[in-house]
Amino acid sequence: MVYELNGVRVSCTEGISEQEATAYLQGQLQIMPHKTLLAMDIDLDGDSVVIQPHYDTIVRVRRITGYLSTLPRFNDAKKQEAHDRVAHL
Repeated sequence: MVYELNGVRVSCTEGISEQEATAYLQGQLQIMPHKTLLAMDIDLDGDSVVIQPHYDTIVRVRRITGYLSTLPRFNDAKKQEAHDRVAHL
C-alpha cells in the first residue's frame, strides 16, 4: 500500500492501516524535525515494525531579516515572511 501523508510518500506492507502509517510518520517527523522527509517505507519483520526513512540530502539555508537558518527552525512569523517573498527571476 502506498499513502500520501502530509506530502510524504509512505510505502507500507499489507496489514498496516493508514492510521498506523500516520502515527509512524508523526513519530519519524519528531525524531529529526530539522530534516526534510521525502518518503518512508514501513515493513513488518515478524512482530517488529521496520521503518526506513528517506531524507532530502540538500540543506536549504535562508536569510530572513538578519537571521540565517534552515526554514524549519524559524518561528511562525519568519516562516510566513519566507512564504510571502516574491521571486525575482
